[in-house]
Amino acid sequence: MFPVRIGVALGVITALVIAFLSSTVALADGPWTNDPQGPQARAIADLYWIMFVAAVVVLAIVDGGIIYAGIKFRERPGHVAKQFHGQNFLELSWTVIPTIMVVSFSVLSWQKLDFINNTRGGDVGMVVQAQGSQWTWTFGYPHEDRFKLLDGSYLKVGEELHIPVGMKVRVELSAKDVIHSFWVPSVGGKKDAVPGRATELWIQADKAGTFKGQCLEFCGDGHADMLITLVAHPQSDYAAWAVEAVKEANRAIDPATTKGRETFLSLACVGCHTVKGTAASGKIGPELTHVASKKSIAGGVLSPVNEENLTKWIKNPPAVKPGTQMPNLNLSDEQIHDIVQWLLTLK
Repeated sequence: MFPVRIGVALGVITALVIAFLSSTVALADGPWTNDPQGPQARAIADLYWIMFVAAVVVLAIVDGGIIYAGIKFRERPGHVAKQFHGQNFLELSWTVIPTIMVVSFSVLSWQKLDFINNTRGGDVGMVVQAQGSQWTWTFGYPHEDRFKLLDGSYLKVGEELHIPVGMKVRVELSAKDVIHSFWVPSVGGKKDAVPGRATELWIQADKAGTFKGQCLEFCGDGHADMLITLVAHPQSDYAAWAVEAVKEANRAIDPATTKGRETFLSLACVGCHTVKGTAASGKIGPELTHVASKKSIAGGVLSPVNEENLTKWIKNPPAVKPGTQMPNLNLSDEQIHDIVQWLLTLK
């Protein structure tokens, strides 16, 4: 009976170890705390592993002692169970050692917190704003002239936060409705965004890439889908992204965009295409609600979806794709330009 129990116990332990290792590999590409890609995330991960290893050692000693005592001194045929009442050395050990561990962890945690909370250090290279609302994030860049738009406001984008690699970025948090929490584990810690209260944290990415995050405070029915996508650009590419982002934002507020929408809705386009949120509800042609995010148009003939290709297509569809059902509406260059400017905002 005894060997069977040992075999079962070893089998369970082995299965748990395999499950832990496989889950760690599976989570490596996701928003995983132990995949640090920045100095703050590494500081948190280092402290985590120190505490984790200490906890495993304590678990092994405590559970090992319980298992050993249970086997060694158990009552069985020919053996009477032994009883122990007090052991000064053991009692002193399990009082002093945990005390030393707790004090050590407190000191280490305090040092890490001082580093993590240093959002106003002189090495801050950029400041962005993040506002949480049910159920999305909006990111603003209000402190640099390169993000200034034609109407005097500053660039704001939804869901994606773009930062340059190797730069310490302070994120000023706010909430529009309820408490949210900003968390991108691969590059930093987390901080709550509280209505009516200013909070902030800092992040830094040491390599280019896309990092996933999420609101970590339950904020309603859509909480699970309140995701964050942080894109870290190489220093040489970030300026190009900023120029393009400002260009797109200016297009959205350009009077030609409004004029293009009105032109589109006044033509036969509405009888063939659907654009959600407008009167266009046609079913003959493809839906254009997110046309600017598509990889191609005209059945793959024109790619990418940019100003040049949209202009070429709208100007004379049969010349681009013989046999297409979309006719040449003989629009003026101004009408085509205005419509294209509006279509480019549909993402």
